[in-house]
Amino acid sequence: MLETINGFQVLRKIADSNTAEIFHVMRVAGQARGAEYAAKVLRDAVARDATQRAHLENEYHICSALEHPNLVHAFEIQLAAARPFVVLDLIPGPSLRQYLEKGRPPLADALGWLAQAADGLAYLHEKGYVHRDVKPQNTVIGDNGNVKVIDFALTTMQDTSFGKHIWRRLKERRRPGTWSYMSPEQIRNERLTGQADVYSMGVSVFEVTTGRMPYVGTTSQSLLEQHLYGLIPSVRVTRPEVPLELDEFIRALMAKDPLDRPIGMVYVSAKLTALAKLCANIKD
Repeated sequence: MLETINGFQVLRKIADSNTAEIFHVMRVAGQARGAEYAAKVLRDAVARDATQRAHLENEYHICSALEHPNLVHAFEIQLAAARPFVVLDLIPGPSLRQYLEKGRPPLADALGWLAQAADGLAYLHEKGYVHRDVKPQNTVIGDNGNVKVIDFALTTMQDTSFGKHIWRRLKERRRPGTWSYMSPEQIRNERLTGQADVYSMGVSVFEVTTGRMPYVGTTSQSLLEQHLYGLIPSVRVTRPEVPLELDEFIRALMAKDPLDRPIGMVYVSAKLTALAKLCANIKD
């Protein structure tokens, strides 16, 4: 385990991903000496990979420019380090994924947390971006109950014109995102707007409601085809006590056509807040 990295003392490891490790660190040099942060450090195997370095730099430029209580903030980046890293808000709490691994969290709590995430994403969309990787793993709940959306490595400008869409397709050789949460337009590499994140939010709401994914496949192709063409399952098959209003809302969020989904995360956030109150008395 690392002990120090370019002026930061490593206190503990927080999380892992395929390409990076997240550490709880303390600054030991400079004006903010003693301040504590999270450091996202590229793994040795990808430390010189141009794509991963670009993702890290992209995350820094976006997160350092955005100020919202439900979005993680970036403070600095060190690309010249042996293992490049970005310094981020320290969020002392588990991700929604960690809650799910222990069993379904209380439904009202989960819907309230996702409402906060949607509020942050509404701000992100207002600034012209689409996250492209909305999922429970990237939704972190602080000790005070405040939620922050993390991991902006794949975030990009929305395709507000056909020209921008073509330019993005020329730059990207693959479809970034997590297949289990990916919208049909992401899969097809069509024009992307904030509505792609609305779909991913719908998959996340389905998962926290039922404790399972709406679609599973034995191959990646079969999984993607279900997102493209499969019927949207009802959460009431698994949990008949769930209000019909929530079931219908999830189906709307996961509509195949982005124009058929609720328009905008502001509405999604408000609706999830109302549904959290409606589900307050539902017990697991």
